[in-house]
Amino acid sequence: MKTLAAALALALLAIIFVGYYDALDDADINRVFFIKKAPTWQVEFRNLFANDADDKPLERLTPEERDEVIAYCRYRLGITTELNTQAELERCKPR
Repeated sequence: MKTLAAALALALLAIIFVGYYDALDDADINRVFFIKKAPTWQVEFRNLFANDADDKPLERLTPEERDEVIAYCRYRLGITTELNTQAELERCKPR
């Protein structure tokens, strides 16, 4: 019983503090895991910059893409932003 409780607690911590996104490298999709900067139930993130395509300017992002970038910045990089300027978008690129 204690082992089951410990396993459940460990799984819960992993869900809250570990996230991932898929990166496209030379036609291969790689899953990149990371430790979140803040706890959240969201596990899968989308990194708009993790592909070989050209980066989109802020004006061309859809509202859904903006929300995805804001979540990625907050939980992956620890940057809280409202994404109002191109400079804020540039800060959200992976380091």
